[in-house]
Amino acid sequence: MRKQFYEYMYLTKQERNGLFVVIFMSSLISFLPLIHSFLGEKRTTDFSQFLHEIEAFQRAEISTQPLAFAKNAWSNSIPKKQFDLFYFDPNTASKEDFINLGISPKTAQTIINFRNKGAKFFKKEDFKKVYGLKSTDFERLKNFIQIEKQKKESNPFAKNEIPKPYDAPIVNHVAFDPNTADVNTLLQNGIPQHVAATIIKYRSSGAIFQVKEDLKKIYTLKEDIYQKIEPFIEIIPQEKKTIVKASVQKSDFPKTENKSLNIVIDINNASADDWQKLRGIGPSFSKRIVAFRDRLGGFHSVEQVGETYGLPDSSFQSIKPQLETSTILKKINLNQATESDLKSHPYISWNQAKLIVSYRKMHGDFKNVNELLQIGAFKKEWLERIEHYLEI
Repeated sequence: MRKQFYEYMYLTKQERNGLFVVIFMSSLISFLPLIHSFLGEKRTTDFSQFLHEIEAFQRAEISTQPLAFAKNAWSNSIPKKQFDLFYFDPNTASKEDFINLGISPKTAQTIINFRNKGAKFFKKEDFKKVYGLKSTDFERLKNFIQIEKQKKESNPFAKNEIPKPYDAPIVNHVAFDPNTADVNTLLQNGIPQHVAATIIKYRSSGAIFQVKEDLKKIYTLKEDIYQKIEPFIEIIPQEKKTIVKASVQKSDFPKTENKSLNIVIDINNASADDWQKLRGIGPSFSKRIVAFRDRLGGFHSVEQVGETYGLPDSSFQSIKPQLETSTILKKINLNQATESDLKSHPYISWNQAKLIVSYRKMHGDFKNVNELLQIGAFKKEWLERIEHYLEI
């Protein structure tokens, strides 16, 4: 590193001479104003005429002050217009009322426009927010503001409630059996239409409500509605019948290969088809396991199979006894790998790959894998996880 620095800073004799000339000329130009101030003649400026003009200006200003004082005194002696204050409601007062209270016509019209848009004042402080209203006017009028309480209009949309249609059935609770009741009976008991449709669909699938609480299985049925209809639910006991669908026979289903518990899988050599022979591993998970293994360069332990994206821990624990380890297929050479090579490994991030390559450029080739800990950003736990895939 030091040798490269000396080579970069090396100058020929001709270049050194030129550099000295440039430094000398720059220094001479920098000190030239200072030299000139010492060698040049010092000149003095005569300010006497300017001082006489200042004195004349001050005398003229003093002579005009009495006139200005008299003018100010006269302007302050003009009495301000007094307004008769009275109690008013800003929601009903007219424009003339606001003007008589001392509010400017422009601000009074702003209040009228504000009310015409449907807005209202609910408290005294709301009147202070009127655009153009002076704070002094509000302080002067706030004790005379009397706002009549508004009756709150019921708004079905205030709580995101859906208004009932005009043809909605009137709620009139009657006893009903959820296994046989039709849609109209369910609606009559106050059950929403979409919930009633879900109940009918639930029954069509062959399901039966054995007890009242089974109705809670309908996830769209709210608890408050259930509490209202619970006293009217009457489930009639039915004889158990064997439901056989003629269109669906056992032989119609494709035969699936029995997955044996005696199969043992080599985690580094098994193909996607081999993985599917294990219980709980289908085509999707088998492909993910193989893809993850290829990116790693092979599994160095059985536990790594459980790191496959989306693989449930219950499925991994069930197949774990059927897995056996073998040698890792591929390792990364720390002294030859590029940033892209390092980043391609699932355990190495892009920033970590950059740090490894930068450290290698500054300090030379790695002598052993543990030298990675010289990089402050790397922890021992991370090295223990990745060291199986690195070599020198």
